Amino acid sequence: MCELHETTGPELGRRTLLRGAGGLLLAGGLVGATGSAAEAATSQNGWPAGSSSAIPLATLSVGAATFPAGVRRGDVHTVLGYVARRFNGEVEALVKGWCWGHSYRVISGSTSLSNHSSGTAIDLNAPRHPLGRSGTFSAAQRTRIHSIVSACNGVVRWGGDYSGRKDEMHFEIDVRPGDARLAALARRIGGAPAPVPIVWTTVRRGANGFRTTAIQHLLRHRGYSLTVDGAFGPTTESRVIAFQRSKGLAADGVVGPKTWTALVVTVKQGSSGQAVVAVQKLLTHRGYAVTASGSFGSTTTTKTQAFQKARALTADGIVGPRTWAKLTV
Repeated sequence: MCELHETTGPELGRRTLLRGAGGLLLAGGLVGATGSAAEAATSQNGWPAGSSSAIPLATLSVGAATFPAGVRRGDVHTVLGYVARRFNGEVEALVKGWCWGHSYRVISGSTSLSNHSSGTAIDLNAPRHPLGRSGTFSAAQRTRIHSIVSACNGVVRWGGDYSGRKDEMHFEIDVRPGDARLAALARRIGGAPAPVPIVWTTVRRGANGFRTTAIQHLLRHRGYSLTVDGAFGPTTESRVIAFQRSKGLAADGVVGPKTWTALVVTVKQGSSGQAVVAVQKLLTHRGYAVTASGSFGSTTTTKTQAFQKARALTADGIVGPRTWAKLTV
């Protein structure tokens, strides 16, 4: 679990907390480590902290992950659940056993209680994004994380943005109890999963590899003649431009979100052709080996479902826009 949460940002007026031999030492005197001490203590962000029996917690489950001990009930639960769901859908699938919630403890090397102690922080896929490491997310993933945090209107802070030691697994409530922004955000998102936008990877001239191969097969499926060689050269660019013009899109030869959306074809068991070949090659690239026969049979369906489950998608075996986007991300 992450150990460090910075003391940057607005002053929260929290009390200093020290560990004493007989319990917890708050500014003003030594008190017992249970009962009234737990109730009086606050975490670094100013929220009342305590053991799992001392503060109101609720279970949080997102995708394959359940957060041990849960997070604080009410608006905090709504907001952190929103963050976790968007992370699961837009950044990377949450892994069972790798996500953490409430934990009553002092921050390592500090005299403040961790924000986990008040149930106002979560760690996402912690082993993959360990404390002190930076760059554990790709540039595209960081952009999506910042989009999620930005949508929270200053209510949530990401540990990857700390000025000191980074904590890229960590997301926390960054306002005091009673701050109007928290309640407003919770009302806006309503506790329901936010509609998750489909995130496409932009591909342009000069690119090589599996995405270009998929684009070339899809262009062939659409009736454009070209060699499938995985190299986005002048011929592929010209075919993309022709396709874009036929769809009334900006004819720049760049396969961005609008072009991907128009280009992909929904395929499922019983489908055949170049779009199916593209799916089969993409599945193999992602580790779900299947023969690129161009025929969408039971094996392709099974491999598609396995991929969808691993990416927190509806495991229906149908390759629609969301599955295409995950295959080409």
